[in-house]
Amino acid sequence: MADQRHFAVGEGSRYGIVLVLLIGGVMTTIISPPGPWSSLLTTALQGASVLVALSQPVWSAVRLVLIGAVLVSVFLAALATGSAVRGGSDLLNAAVIVVLPVIIVVRFRRNLQVNVQSVLGAVCIYLVIGMLYASVDSGLSQLTGQPFFAGAPKVSSSQYTYFSFITLTTVGYGDLTPGPGGARALAVVEALTGQLYLVTVIALIVGNFGRAREPRAGTGAR
Repeated sequence: MADQRHFAVGEGSRYGIVLVLLIGGVMTTIISPPGPWSSLLTTALQGASVLVALSQPVWSAVRLVLIGAVLVSVFLAALATGSAVRGGSDLLNAAVIVVLPVIIVVRFRRNLQVNVQSVLGAVCIYLVIGMLYASVDSGLSQLTGQPFFAGAPKVSSSQYTYFSFITLTTVGYGDLTPGPGGARALAVVEALTGQLYLVTVIALIVGNFGRAREPRAGTGAR
């Protein structure tokens, strides 16, 4: 029992740290003035959130690969020159941050109790969705050379992140609107993803808070 309690506390603390790092990354991108230092700090915070979640020996091989990817992403963010470099950095950020939901889901499968750490993990995934779409939107725009927003040929990472979370929550202020058909399609998919996630995953977790779920056949609690 002592080992299980220690594991639970460690998991809860880990998700709390990951959530703080993700929020820090979002706020840094939106608030900081555009420039290499802002991109560098945001990339570092996003990478740190993944590495903190991936802090068990069983993930050692994956951790080495991700550390390399984070270092490359930070290096590209520091350069921040040229559309191709910036687009590559954005898409690499997306590839790194998308690993975080996978890690959280794998950990959920081992935890038979819906508790605070389950809620924190679910909120982390919600933030990752917004950050992921912001990176993909920016990266594709940089690589294709087509403006993502109508009437705004040059925008910063701050505006991509702001637009992504406004779309994810379906607030829709209308100050930034997607231009090309591909941009509109991405915005629609993100809005649907955000709403479906809230009414399914978040609602299910909150509705079952404190309950224990049955282990799958052939497996046991670890």
